[in-house]
Amino acid sequence: MFEIKGQKPTGDVIFASCDSIYFNNFGIPLLYSANEHGNNLHLHVINPTKQDIDLLFRLRIEKNFTFTYEENNINNREYYSCNRFMVAHEFLSTADKLLIIDTDCLVMDRLEFPDAHLGLFLRDPLPGTIGWENEGTHVAAGMVLLSKEAKHFAKDLSKALYEHELIWFLDQVMLWRLYNEYKQVLDFHLFTEKDMDWEFLPDTKIWTGKGPRKYDNPKYVAEQQKYRDMYVP
Repeated sequence: MFEIKGQKPTGDVIFASCDSIYFNNFGIPLLYSANEHGNNLHLHVINPTKQDIDLLFRLRIEKNFTFTYEENNINNREYYSCNRFMVAHEFLSTADKLLIIDTDCLVMDRLEFPDAHLGLFLRDPLPGTIGWENEGTHVAAGMVLLSKEAKHFAKDLSKALYEHELIWFLDQVMLWRLYNEYKQVLDFHLFTEKDMDWEFLPDTKIWTGKGPRKYDNPKYVAEQQKYRDMYVP
């Protein structure tokens, strides 16, 4: 675990983590989309530049916004994808509930946090997958709820990720395995396509930019640009 610097979140808060590039490309639109719809947000940035930190301090919005960061010499997408689940338990010492999403999401409505300890977006594995990938695609990791009552789950998840070789689908596999261990002892909430989708439907709570859609889908790109334009230096 690397040292976490900055202000930890409180209350019920949306949480995402990213590197410097993703922060500049997607973090700012995420922040303004969350704020417009009355949601609190916490961002955790991996290896931010001095300019990033200065910008984070300047992002003053109506709803509660906090940020933390870490500095290390790791530079690979597997670490970036797993990082939010590696550090989440650290924030449950101050926050009541974390709704963990991808940084390339847009928040399209005010979110009501489920009255549950753990929430996952479960689905059938992707057709044609086997082994590791089949196991991992039981879970869409773009929407995970963790409450204080699930802190042991969060700690076990962090430990499993740190101890395993960093490979693609690691976060999803470990979420699925730990869900099966904990599902009898934690109050569980199942997220659905009404909560999050990658087809950018008008009544979905969260739009997530899967794969090339985040760059070439006209509806998503236009909405993201709308929120990016809200930042005035």
